[in-house]
Amino acid sequence: MERFLPIFLIGFAVLVFLQCSSPFEPEVKEFADTENEILREVNANQIPSLAAWVVKDDSLVWQKYYGYAEVASRRAADRNTIYGLASISKLVIVTATMQLREQGLLNLDADINAYLPFAVRNPNYPEQKITPYHLLTHTSGLAWPENEFEVPEYYTHYPLDSAPPLREWLPEFILPEGAHYVSTVWKNSRPGEREGYSNIGTALLAYLVEVVSKTDYNEYCKQHIFAPLEMFNASYVYADLDRSNLATLYDYPNHPIGFYRYRDYPAGDLKSTIANFSHLVMAYMHGGQYKNARILQESTVQDILKMRNPASGICLLWDYTVGDWYGHAGGKPGVAAYVEFQRDSKVALMIASNYRHGSVYPGNKIHALVRRIAKRYE
Repeated sequence: MERFLPIFLIGFAVLVFLQCSSPFEPEVKEFADTENEILREVNANQIPSLAAWVVKDDSLVWQKYYGYAEVASRRAADRNTIYGLASISKLVIVTATMQLREQGLLNLDADINAYLPFAVRNPNYPEQKITPYHLLTHTSGLAWPENEFEVPEYYTHYPLDSAPPLREWLPEFILPEGAHYVSTVWKNSRPGEREGYSNIGTALLAYLVEVVSKTDYNEYCKQHIFAPLEMFNASYVYADLDRSNLATLYDYPNHPIGFYRYRDYPAGDLKSTIANFSHLVMAYMHGGQYKNARILQESTVQDILKMRNPASGICLLWDYTVGDWYGHAGGKPGVAAYVEFQRDSKVALMIASNYRHGSVYPGNKIHALVRRIAKRYE
């Protein structure tokens, strides 16, 4: 739960980096007015720092950084600041999964037990197989879990990179004989029958990537996604990153919390500069290619972005929203982030903060203001 205290941050610094490409030159005053509105929202909600960008085609045409990456030292947020992205991390999971499918190593309709070293079934429907497709569409029957009451001890905060490996904790939580198993880890629905957002399910999918590729998940992503896309300031692992550039996490204004990792780290613990993450978004906008690097075939990207449930807008881990936008939200203590793009206009936007505040998400003020800037490039 978010907490808001009447703490006024004095002397809020703003560091601005603005980039515009010549074919798209909107009115400077309109941008300045919108940027000032964003600043007022940041100050009014006591958000320690906020970073945002807009992409057109293959260029960052606008980016701006507000406030402090670390309040106590007055370290300003800038283009080198590394933010937690929470559930936006899942967009990397689907990318890795579909790379393996392209190589013929993973069948989306196969029983996951054909790949795993332990057998997984929903105990309520033991005769029904669970497939990678079910995990990609949040229809496996595995719980979110939404809180510690649903699955106790699931959301333990592990300092830095000390969380247990996927292969160790997953069977302990999802198999009936596991030490941390509770029946609420499974919903009473057949695989494929009902959509239910699941961090456990996407962590299991990342473990499939590990098993099939015979490579640690983070290492796989570094080799096959981050390196080709020149995402040199992106990783699931703190040890890979420059600690001096990490945005300090705040669970409420001016109250820092330590850097931590959840056990389901592939589902929600990617860290990156927002500029680096734009490379992945550009690749999706351009049919799987960024500059000269192709990470997915165009047909695969089309398959990923095919809407699977019109009621929810779910694609393969991406979400479809009104106006032909594809995106994903991320949020946890010390992190709020949102990213989205339009396929036809090839316009995208991203917002990230080191404080979990709802204003960055669709339907709220800061998102609406950044969308206003993005619309000038449609």
